[in-house]
Amino acid sequence: MAFSEIMLHFRRFVLKGSSPHANLFPDKLFHKKQKVPAQLYVAETHLADEINKSIEPFLQQTKCDTAIEMNPGIGLFTRKLLNRDERLRKIVLVEVMDHFLPTLGELHAMYPERVKVKHNDIVGLWRLAYQDRMDHGTRVAELLSDLPKHEYTDEPTALLFGAVGCYNFFKHLINSVIFQNGIFSHGRFEMYLVVPPPIFIHLTCSNDIGYMIYRSTSMLFQMLFEYRFITRLPREHFLPNQGQRKVVKGARLTKVTSINPEYLYLVRIVPRRDFYDLCPIADLQALWYFVKQNCVSRRNRIIPNLEKWIPGCGPRLIINNKPSVTLKPLYDDEDVALLPQYSSRCTTMSNRDFYPHLNIYTQFGDLSPSQMLTLFTQFRQWHEYGQSSFLASLENTLLKMEAAVEENIDIVEEDDLSSEEVVLEGDKETAPNSDKETKQRKRNAVTST
Repeated sequence: MAFSEIMLHFRRFVLKGSSPHANLFPDKLFHKKQKVPAQLYVAETHLADEINKSIEPFLQQTKCDTAIEMNPGIGLFTRKLLNRDERLRKIVLVEVMDHFLPTLGELHAMYPERVKVKHNDIVGLWRLAYQDRMDHGTRVAELLSDLPKHEYTDEPTALLFGAVGCYNFFKHLINSVIFQNGIFSHGRFEMYLVVPPPIFIHLTCSNDIGYMIYRSTSMLFQMLFEYRFITRLPREHFLPNQGQRKVVKGARLTKVTSINPEYLYLVRIVPRRDFYDLCPIADLQALWYFVKQNCVSRRNRIIPNLEKWIPGCGPRLIINNKPSVTLKPLYDDEDVALLPQYSSRCTTMSNRDFYPHLNIYTQFGDLSPSQMLTLFTQFRQWHEYGQSSFLASLENTLLKMEAAVEENIDIVEEDDLSSEEVVLEGDKETAPNSDKETKQRKRNAVTST
């Protein structure tokens, strides 16, 4: 091992007693984790200063006066929010660990009208949404009760801050838009999140990286959300400590997991305000199923698959003479050279971005997110759509979801993430540890009938 790699290994964690705030954190957060933890905590004052400085240009432009912070811990970043008294009238602190509640309670005592403290888990909001669906509860509504409620097309309801290593959290963001529940039931949020590089790259990559990384979740996320990379933050200044990741020779995702392991990414994510103009609310679930089902296999070809639902539709796609819309980068001032490797720029979205020279061999993985949205729009507008087997298959899948054991049931894709990609599954306690378990997952997957 090279000297630089040895030094990186020793620098990758906060030592108990090495920070003036270290004694305020529970001992278990100093134990090095091999898997990416779902919740991450700011452990250094200068880190909170760096985050605050990095997001300053964006906060100067926002109209939100309400903020919600996920797992504020000892409140290092919370104090930066409190200093914005002219901008933020209300700050809601949602903490999952009992250990930090007394400290946060002191902030509430100091600012009783401005600071609210809740003992809950926003990172695990997908679980609360599932429980509500099962027993018609109001857990999500209670968690968001201190926030204003806006229409989806209005200005964002609140600013959301936090560090999260849970892949299912981002799947919940997608599902919340699609199924009109969960976190976006109160309107859109302007989110400033610290995330592990592999998750951000997976969500924002293009098909140039290969189908092992560029999946249906990548397409849906880029369709539904505006996103922007802001800066890299040293992983060593967050808790829990991260153990050294073992590099498995021949692992499928090494080229992604080896990118910036010593950093986390600070990013801005906001649901697209005009997306319902591109895809009506009534068609959101059909769009979700269209993308998920057609990306089950990376080798799926467009025309043969669509002709299973609407026979003879192939020539319409091949002989398409409609002009295509050119997408534009959403942020003109973005420095492309500073973007993480494999991450694509956020662009405008269109349902008239046709794939050029589509033929019998074109695969779904060849499409960009906007081209996939365009293909769905074409499919939806064909007169045979209402009587197609696609709708019956969609209804069957939604019924299975209602009966599922967990909210994040999914249509498992070929070569889906398994134990070696647990960096994208930081919320799971266990991961499949054998080919037999992986095959059983795929047998249990929801497939078309």
